[in-house]
Parts: sequence; structure tokens; C-alpha cells
Amino acid sequence: MKRVTHCWTVMLASLMLILTGCASTPRVDSDYADGFNFAHLKSFHLVPINNSTYAGQPGASLTEQRIEESIKRNLGNRGMTEVPAEQADILVSYHVTSQDKTQIRTYNTRYNYHRSYHNRAWDYGWGNDIDVRQFTEGQLLIDLVDPASNHVVWRGIGTKRLKRSTTQDERIETINEYVDAMFMQVPGW
Repeated sequence: MKRVTHCWTVMLASLMLILTGCASTPRVDSDYADGFNFAHLKSFHLVPINNSTYAGQPGASLTEQRIEESIKRNLGNRGMTEVPAEQADILVSYHVTSQDKTQIRTYNTRYNYHRSYHNRAWDYGWGNDIDVRQFTEGQLLIDLVDPASNHVVWRGIGTKRLKRSTTQDERIETINEYVDAMFMQVPGW
């Protein structure tokens, strides 16, 4: 009996680890142009974000700076070198969006029956609870652009429900996690 209980405990713990791992996997997707050879890429140029000012101030936001650092780190780890746009094998651009969303769920929470001993009557009851949650969903898009044709040859999209209060380390970790997961989907890398 003790051995069976131990076996169930190990199986339950394993299942919890698997489910925890699945829950923390970044939600990413990608698309690419057929026939483009990604394996030959040795150099890149990170295209500056289109806004020349951020909220009236020169420069990029902290989030944009962290995304750029993460992209450069990831491509550098793949042996690619950052060069001027005229010399680059591939151009890299990115875009960040966010959208407020509402999630509405209804639950059938009550289904009761009652049998009275004296009158033998049945009583059924149904009820619905409604759960409304508002959240912000952020999206990071990274494009790889062929400088010869000026066409996008790969796009990665990462989507995440954003938390209102996160630490600086958590924000950096999340950005790195998503950039890494997105670039893992580039064919031939």
C-alpha cells in the first residue's frame, strides 16, 4: 500500500511540473518567406524605431532599449555582427503594441435539488455567475527584412498578458525570454 501511494505521489508531482512548464512557455508565433536562406546570414543592422522622440523627450523608452539590447545579444550569440545598414545581410526591426481587453466568463454555479420528507417534492435551482476581468495584452513583433528587396522575410510575434506591477528584473527576463523564443523559430538557425 505504501509503494502505491508513493507511486501516485511521484506521478502527481511530475504532472504538476509539466503543467507548470507549459504555463510559463512564451506565446510566440512566426511566419517566413519560402525560399529565403536564413543560414547564410552573418551580419545585421537594427533599424532604429520610427519615433525620434519618446513622450517629448529624445530617445527610446526603457522597454525599447531593453528590446534592442535583447535582440543584439541574441543575434550576437548566434555569431552575427552588427554593421551599418549598407553592409548588413539582414535588417531587423521591431514594434511594440498594447491593447486593453475584457474577458467575460459565465459559470453555472448552482444546481440543487431538495426532497422534502413530508411532501416528497423536488426542487431544482439553476444560477449563473459572471466573472469580468480587464487586462492589458502586449505584443512584440520582430521583422527580418531582406535589404536587397526591402521585403519582410520573417516575422515573429510574441503575445503576453501584462502585469501592472513587475520588477525591473522581471521585465528584462520577460523580454529576453520572448526574444529568444521568437528567434528560435527562424528556419535554419
